[in-house]
Formats: sequence, structure tokens, C-alpha cells
Amino acid sequence: MKVTLSILAVLISCTAASPVYPLTVVSSRQLEACPANGNLPPTYLSPTLMVPVSKNLPNTAFGGTKNPLITPNDFCTIFNLVVPPSATGDTCTLEFLFPDHLQTLSPYVYVGGGHFTFTGYAFGTGATEQTTYNNQPPAGPSPPQPPAVLAPGNAYTINVGGCAVEAPNSLEVSGMLCSTDTTFSYYQTQGDELGCPIGFFVGIS
Repeated sequence: MKVTLSILAVLISCTAASPVYPLTVVSSRQLEACPANGNLPPTYLSPTLMVPVSKNLPNTAFGGTKNPLITPNDFCTIFNLVVPPSATGDTCTLEFLFPDHLQTLSPYVYVGGGHFTFTGYAFGTGATEQTTYNNQPPAGPSPPQPPAVLAPGNAYTINVGGCAVEAPNSLEVSGMLCSTDTTFSYYQTQGDELGCPIGFFVGIS
């Protein structure tokens, strides 16, 4: 059985009720080189489903994609990840890895100020291929934080916390990335197959 929780609700304490919050960066580091397996730990999770939704086309279902799309005040992308029962008692680290064009062969477009917001979803809900802007899962609580800027050439730690999965169940976590000032589209890698990995990952340790 899968229990769906918001990414931020799984990784950090839930303390506020408003559904949309600036994306929070706990720490960042400069990427200089990518060793074997990129900058990912031996055990990590990649998104299992990514679904674009559009504020201007609120009833259109775009289905799953391998190329998340974010545009200013319009397209957002929902990310689902599944934490396995084997992560019970472990620490989950949510990262956004963002190499520059010299560090990855994965194509991406990035234009704008780099400010993003994140919407976490409620327990027991999640995105599907039929999800639209108007039928998003119910928003879940996440703590408000100052805005963050995501820029190429960096790896960002978004949150660190207990994986919150209870064996024998897996745990699906989900949230939506939007921007007010940036167009951003990229190919989410599964690992280091194109050089430095790019996109959302959860490391398990």
C-alpha cells in the first residue's frame, strides 16, 4: 500500500497551513567535477512521475513527462517520488542538482531570475497522468521560508529529515514546482548517464 505525503511534509516538520511556499534551500555547494555516480549517494531516488500543469490551460491534462516545464505564472510541474520500505529509520535528503552546460549533456533551458515556489500535497493524495491545474491534489502544510534562487552550476540541499516510511509500506511523496519569473525546462536524468545528474533526487542514508 502506498501512502502519499508531501515531499516537504515528509522531510521536515509541518507548521503552517498556507499551501504555497517559496522553495527553501538549506545549503548549496559549487559543482566542480562529477565522480562516478555523479553527486548522488549510493542509494537515491529519482522521480517516478512528473506532470506539467498550466494555469492558463487549467483543464488540460498533459500527462507524464521526462522534461519538466516551468514558466512564469503559468506552467508548473508536479514531481512524485516513492520511498521504499527499506528506508524505514533512515535519513532522506531532498536535493535539486543543477549542473551548468559544461557539466552535463542533459539539455535544459533556463531564462529569468531563478525564483521558485513549492506546493506540497496532502497525505493520501498525489498526481496522476490525468492531473490538471484545476484538479490538483489537496495542498498539504509546509513551513514558510525565504525565497531561494536556483542557478546553474550548483547542487542545492532542499531538506533533510527522517524518511517517515513505515515498513512494510512504501511512501509516495509529491509536490509542485512553479516560478513567477523564470522559464525552466530540462531533461530529468536517472543518474549520471549524461554526466552530472540534473533534477530532483532524494538520497537515503
